[in-house]
Amino acid sequence: MSEMLNQRALSFVGAVSLAALAPMAAQAADMPQYTPPPVVTAVPTWDWTGFYAGLNAGYGWSSGDDVNVSVVDPGGAFFGPCLTAGACPNGMSYSRDGFVGGAQAGYNWQIDQFVVGFEADIEYSDMNGGGTVTTAVAPFANGRFTSTSDINWLATLRGRAGLAIDRTLLYVTGGLAVGGVEDSFRWGFPGVPQVYNGSNSDTEWGWTVGGGLDYAITDNIVLGAEVLYFDLGSTTVTGVAAAPFVPPAGTSMAVDYDHNGVIARARLSYKF
Repeated sequence: MSEMLNQRALSFVGAVSLAALAPMAAQAADMPQYTPPPVVTAVPTWDWTGFYAGLNAGYGWSSGDDVNVSVVDPGGAFFGPCLTAGACPNGMSYSRDGFVGGAQAGYNWQIDQFVVGFEADIEYSDMNGGGTVTTAVAPFANGRFTSTSDINWLATLRGRAGLAIDRTLLYVTGGLAVGGVEDSFRWGFPGVPQVYNGSNSDTEWGWTVGGGLDYAITDNIVLGAEVLYFDLGSTTVTGVAAAPFVPPAGTSMAVDYDHNGVIARARLSYKF
């Protein structure tokens, strides 16, 4: 009898418990389900590391180029009058300018926001200039000194260092420069067109420094603008007496030329 009462009591308690839990279960089923937030993947910034190559075009110029003439006449038999008067051909100042265009290639390493690298380029150059001065001292009145100076090509090998702001790179650059120069002069008179003349074509070495900006418009195409100053030093061209003129022994004429300037150019590169 006692066992039957216990079983009935347990059954009653169970029934009451189920009845109490049923509304709670229904309420839990109606609650919105938890959805974890989406995982956000950081978009990587542009990386400048890698090889690149491309083309460039622009303009080169220099102002105040000096052409200095030196004459030697130990006995004063020929240049004496103009040396005494300080009126021998002594040079001129002129501008050299023209189109430049060529190709560049290089490699960059990016470390955080800093970018370092190297670049080599070679340019066709149409930078040329010249002028004429007239002497007015007897017996050299109406003497004409004419000079020309050209830079036919230019190449550089430079280091680069800059700051990257995502797809924009601001940099400075500097290194070696080499170019092909061609200089010539003549000095003569209306009745004797050439008394002394000289010419020289040579490869000259020097240095360059500058800066620029690159912008990656796609993952592979980079546009840029750059300004470089270069200095190839100076050369001396020795004059040769033109027949039938025969200068006195020991008499000579030589001309010094400076070769420097500025290049401003636009660049288009492909990043591999």
